[in-house]
Amino acid sequence: MVATTDTELLDPAHLSRIEDFSLLAKVVVDGAMPGIHRSLRQGRGTEFFQYRPYDPGEDLKVVDWKVYAKREELVAKTFQEDTNFNLFLVLDTSASMGYQGEPANCTKLHYASMLAACFAYLAYRQGDRVGLFAYGQEVQQWIRPKSGHAHFGRVVNALAQLQAGGVNKHEAMWDQLVGNMPGRSTVVFLSDFLEAEDILPERLRFALSSRYESLCLQVLDREEEKLPSGDALRFVEMEGTREVSTSPEVIRDEFSNRMNEFKDTLERNLSSVSAEFESLYTDQDLGHALRRFLGVRNRNVG
Repeated sequence: MVATTDTELLDPAHLSRIEDFSLLAKVVVDGAMPGIHRSLRQGRGTEFFQYRPYDPGEDLKVVDWKVYAKREELVAKTFQEDTNFNLFLVLDTSASMGYQGEPANCTKLHYASMLAACFAYLAYRQGDRVGLFAYGQEVQQWIRPKSGHAHFGRVVNALAQLQAGGVNKHEAMWDQLVGNMPGRSTVVFLSDFLEAEDILPERLRFALSSRYESLCLQVLDREEEKLPSGDALRFVEMEGTREVSTSPEVIRDEFSNRMNEFKDTLERNLSSVSAEFESLYTDQDLGHALRRFLGVRNRNVG
């Protein structure tokens, strides 16, 4: 049997072969990053809420020793204070999120869904409420925030079933969501943000409120920045009908400049509404995004 390293457990090439998203999240968080829970805030409320598995290295004060005496099992107690936090996962499922370049192991949507499953698992382990809103041309999934094991299973099952398709309707979809946003939340938005650098920041103005934190994770395929190789290729619009036939070498420099300009504008516009921004690629390990998520999450509950 060949040993698997922590780096491999965070590699999308390895993770994309796991169909069970609940198992995938546990592999990443418990297997590759076992110490990640220690940076999360522990509840100090007085009203008992539920048990969860004890993580080695945690303060032993959270252990229920009566349960250990009866079952020889280490479990930690969580309290009602922990349930005051909401995590809302928002995923763009429009057709462009279904893109997968030849060297890539998964589509942009699959990568975004794997990340979202890991975020949901981290929140579940803390007793937080988790919600999901996935949309393209219309709402594909809308799950209101709740806590507990059964609800976590519902969220990750929904993530595993997402399909990319249709034209994005960012404005209409976000208008629906913001009108029903739960108080005191971290909103994590996963999208390629293509052609939306001016539209989306206006819809994320809620992040200016002290009740909300917003983390925007742009998911891209490497070929979308560098273009594939070839003497002549036909480029087909994924969310429309336009086609262009040209040599990648002819347009490569101009394309690269425009892509960089787009990302700079997007980051600047998101920053103006206090939304954090990070670009990710589908061949990039999940560790960086998980640590970025924890930083935003801890600010909201602190």
